[in-house]
Amino acid sequence: MTSNYHYSVMKQEVIDNLDSKNANTYVDATLGMGGHTLAIMESPKKPKKMICIDLDGESLNHAQTRLKQYSKKIQYVQGNFRDIDSLVKEEVDAIIVDLGISSYQLLHSKRGFSFNEDSLLDMRMNQDQKLTAHKIVNSYNVEQLSELIKNFSEERNHFKIASEIVRQRSKEEIRTSLDLSKIIARVNKNKTRINPSTRTFQALRIAVNSELSTLKEFLEKSLRILKTGGRLIVISFHSLEDRMVKQFFKYSEAECICPPSIMICECTKKQTLKILTKKPLVPSKEEVSNNTKSRSAKMRVGVAI
Repeated sequence: MTSNYHYSVMKQEVIDNLDSKNANTYVDATLGMGGHTLAIMESPKKPKKMICIDLDGESLNHAQTRLKQYSKKIQYVQGNFRDIDSLVKEEVDAIIVDLGISSYQLLHSKRGFSFNEDSLLDMRMNQDQKLTAHKIVNSYNVEQLSELIKNFSEERNHFKIASEIVRQRSKEEIRTSLDLSKIIARVNKNKTRINPSTRTFQALRIAVNSELSTLKEFLEKSLRILKTGGRLIVISFHSLEDRMVKQFFKYSEAECICPPSIMICECTKKQTLKILTKKPLVPSKEEVSNNTKSRSAKMRVGVAI
């Protein structure tokens, strides 16, 4: 089972940005396979208590097995991290969020996350919800598909891909991730560093799981449960996420948001966060060579004030 575990990115950077003086309670808000929590619990900065959250019950079960030796110090919560202020009933010293999808979910969940696996198009993190990638691909009109792909992936060929999807599904239902990947490959023929299907699959996953609205809601709520001096650590994997995190950090650090023309502040805005990473941290060359999927990761860190 160990070989199936997700390689959590930038584990040392996460540990380096924790404050050992305030190590009572940490939250791993996107537990996944538990890689970050395991690294933290094995480090000198381990907290007295770790609260681990994940929406995916299957991932939660695997992580509990992996972290069994620390079970007395870990509280597991199944839920969406967008609800962090209701899932966590106390103030905490650090919140860690890894917005990446785990290798286990890509390769073993059989939910259509991977364009290399011939599995049914699903892409739901929460198996109780109704919206699936299959429903989007087979029922949205060309304009809806094009807009979705453009907005959630910045794919240049969004309209061509949407048109080809609609054309192919008029002949036969698009059922699997491999079916969809073959359709996209007919449009994206040029060889690039990434797979031709990467951006479209990203867009579908974001849409199915409301990932950007979830991140926005989480960020707004996170500071409510962080103690003064508590660390907020966010690892993102594409520009849409990183842009949102950057803007939130910048807004939270600002003491005033009045227009420059106003000489005396009237907004009553207060600074709630100090940015510790003026530029995002990125994986080391060694980490990227060992795990090429980490190359797009960016980490931003702030401290609540």
